[in-house]
Parts: sequence; structure tokens; C-alpha cells
Amino acid sequence: MQLQVFVRFFVFQFGILCCFAINQYQSYDDVPSSTDRNLYKSSLLCMDIKPQHSVDIGQITGRWFGQEIIIHTHDIPGVYEYDSCVIIHLNDITEQMRNHYNNHQYTQQYNQRRTQNEQQQQQHIQNTNNDRNSARYLRLVWSESDNDLEYMFNYTERTPGLWTNIGEQRGSLVALNSYKQFTGTVQVVKAVNDHLVLTFCGNDMSTSIYTLVLSRTERGLSIEELRSIRNLLTRRGLDTETIRKVCSSAAASPALMNIFLLTLFGLFAMLKSYY
Repeated sequence: MQLQVFVRFFVFQFGILCCFAINQYQSYDDVPSSTDRNLYKSSLLCMDIKPQHSVDIGQITGRWFGQEIIIHTHDIPGVYEYDSCVIIHLNDITEQMRNHYNNHQYTQQYNQRRTQNEQQQQQHIQNTNNDRNSARYLRLVWSESDNDLEYMFNYTERTPGLWTNIGEQRGSLVALNSYKQFTGTVQVVKAVNDHLVLTFCGNDMSTSIYTLVLSRTERGLSIEELRSIRNLLTRRGLDTETIRKVCSSAAASPALMNIFLLTLFGLFAMLKSYY
């Protein structure tokens, strides 16, 4: 009789656990991916949100794991869960770009008309080299659900926290969701050892303003750290009422497992006390 009571108790607790999982972590597989900008209602032009002045580009290159995408243009407020995971790869490609430009410049010089004044030509070459040498370049690859999107940015050593988009994005995500090309800047709001906060800021009303919150580890950031980031963005004049959490199923699994184990241990403890 007692065993039947405990079995019913266990089934009841397991049912509560399943309901918690369904209600707490909804599936958004039928909605567009987190990169679909057609859902972002733009009402703000690109603004200066005071990017971090001191940024060590060498320390922030490599792989980052997406945790939240915070939409700042007036969208429907709420927290939306996405099962798809976002992984960002950042690489400094300054040397590659300088070699490309130098080779292109050599070809132009070779084909130039010989009647051009030699002094003017040398001055033009020197000015071009100075501009190219002062600029540095980054490649950002956004990977999500077996698709990818490649951005190219340039920046200067004087303002390493402000990246300007150059060229069009490439990758398989461009063909999805009637992708709209991003033209604008990325501002590094915060760059520390374990997390990186990047705000994508479009140049016109047709593009959105949103912030990508990244973590160095798959485990992600604590609730307190995420709250602190949102408060920081609010102080910079950005709305933070619409939040898209990515990789939600992976984040939910450890929490659900902990609840299940606690319920199981509680059941064993009660059984042991009766025998």
C-alpha cells in the first residue's frame, strides 16, 4: 500500500516536471530565425552609445557563444525562446586585406597612363598607403542552424570599439527570410574576459538596432550578469523590452535535470525513512 502511494507521488511529481518544461521553455521552431530583420520595426537612427574606448582586439578574437539578442527598435515586448544556437567567430584579417589592396594597387599602377606626372603619382601612392595602413580589418562569421553569415568591418587603432561595415554580407543565411543587407556600424559596448556585448546599428530607418550578448563558454552568463548588461544598455538610452534568448533547449536541459534528480532523491529519502 505504501509503495503504491510513493509510486503515485513519483508520477505526480514527474507530471509537474513535464508541465514546467513545456511552460517554461516553449519551442519557436515555426518562427523565423533570430537573424530575420524583417521582424525588427525600426524607428531609431544609428546613435552613439559610447562604445568602449580600450578594446584589445587580440583578446576578443576567436569563438563566442550567443546568449541573447536584445531588440532596441520598438517591437512587441517580451522574452522569446529559440532552440537554435548562435556561434560567432571573430578574426583579424588586416594583413590579408592589406596584401589584397597592395596587389590591386600594383595592377592599377601598371596599367596607368605613363603621361601622368610622376610626383603626383608618388604622392597619391603615399596617401593611399597611409590610409590603408591606418585602417584595420575584422571578419565576423555568424553561424546558426547549420547556416552562416559573414560580415566584414574596418576600424582604427584610435577607435577599436567602433567597427564600420564594408561590402555586403555573404553566406547561406543571406538566402533565407528575404535577408536585408546590413549597412552601418557595430559598437563594442562591453568587452571583458568572459563576455562580449556588440550593438549593431544601421545607417537608415530600414535597418534595425539590436545588441548581441556573447559568452566565451557554452554555459553562458548568470542572471545577474545579464541583468547588469540590460541595465547598461538602458542607461545608454536603448530600449530592452524585447529579448530573444538563443540556444534555449541547451540551457534548459541542465536545469530540468537538476529538478528531476532532486525529486528522485526526495522520493528515495522518503522510502528509506519507511523501511
